[in-house]
Amino acid sequence: MSPVTGAVVLTNAFGQAIAKGIGMGLPPDELAARLADRPDERNEAKAAIQSVLAAWEQAGLLTRETPDFPDPVAFSGQPHTMPLRFSGPGGVAHVYAPDPVLSEQLETIMGHMTAPPRAAKHPTRHLIAQPDTDGFAIFRNGAAVSGRIGLDAARFVLMREVAEATCGPQDVASVFHAGCVALNGQALLISGESGQGKSTLTFGLVAAGCAYLGDDHVPLCRDGRQIMSFPTSAGVKPGSWKLPEIRALQDRYGLTPRSPREGVRYIPLQDAGAIPLGQALPVKAIVIPHYRPDAPHDIMRISPEQALIQTLKAGCRTSESHQGDIAPLTELLNHVPAYELRFSRSDQSVPTCLSLLQNPLP
Repeated sequence: MSPVTGAVVLTNAFGQAIAKGIGMGLPPDELAARLADRPDERNEAKAAIQSVLAAWEQAGLLTRETPDFPDPVAFSGQPHTMPLRFSGPGGVAHVYAPDPVLSEQLETIMGHMTAPPRAAKHPTRHLIAQPDTDGFAIFRNGAAVSGRIGLDAARFVLMREVAEATCGPQDVASVFHAGCVALNGQALLISGESGQGKSTLTFGLVAAGCAYLGDDHVPLCRDGRQIMSFPTSAGVKPGSWKLPEIRALQDRYGLTPRSPREGVRYIPLQDAGAIPLGQALPVKAIVIPHYRPDAPHDIMRISPEQALIQTLKAGCRTSESHQGDIAPLTELLNHVPAYELRFSRSDQSVPTCLSLLQNPLP
């Protein structure tokens, strides 16, 4: 993985040999001489090496200078406004969000996160959502972490940054775009792209008695074996309002006093026996959900390589302290079983996931 661009390349033994040669500073001619089985195969080996290097260059793996974000914005300085303050055992995040809509959304979702840090000298992350006429640019301690992006993307990036800050910037290796629940001290990670049923499945499992750890942002510990709780208020979109499990959660825990996103209701699932912010649990299994109204119910174990592709596509990103380092992520995926789950109804997906928490399939 490139620490500069974030490009990830999955390769074979030939690619690994090329990468090792590059690390040793070998030019293609010398590398070909080492990799060719016979002298008369050196030209063929060199052509193959150059083809691989060209593909890696195009993918951004060999880029040495950090490229600008799309639609870059210059930093105009820290706003003269009071920040939102979110804190957890690992540290504090001060979020400067002059836009009232964005500020209210963040307060609704994370305003309950006020736990004191473990250490007296704790890290504090200053996050600025700098508005302009066409959106926002996000800055971390004055450095850009996005170009110009819309409201929903700005909220997403800021929540991910707060997850790192409150759980411990040095302790968080990556942040999954995922939901997470636990049963008997074992976590189930539900990672998927938007619209695949990730959140609804998470909420259904909470309604079935699982402990809530989070939805949308789930930090991975640097040990590569545990995830951390980041229990935000849960946003429920209109298509899920009438589901029995959602109605049961709403009856049990109510709604947040404010609902500042049009068409989205927030349930304070942090009150649903949630695992405390920043607490780490081992992962029992990983599920990649694929919801379709007419999908046949099916579950299939996938390889660690497939799980890596799926979690990265879903939005998993390395943290600031582990930029370009996916070793903890691959550690998790090499040791925890991952499954693709296809379903059309909650009465298929929820029992299947409860079963995985008790006895993962081979």
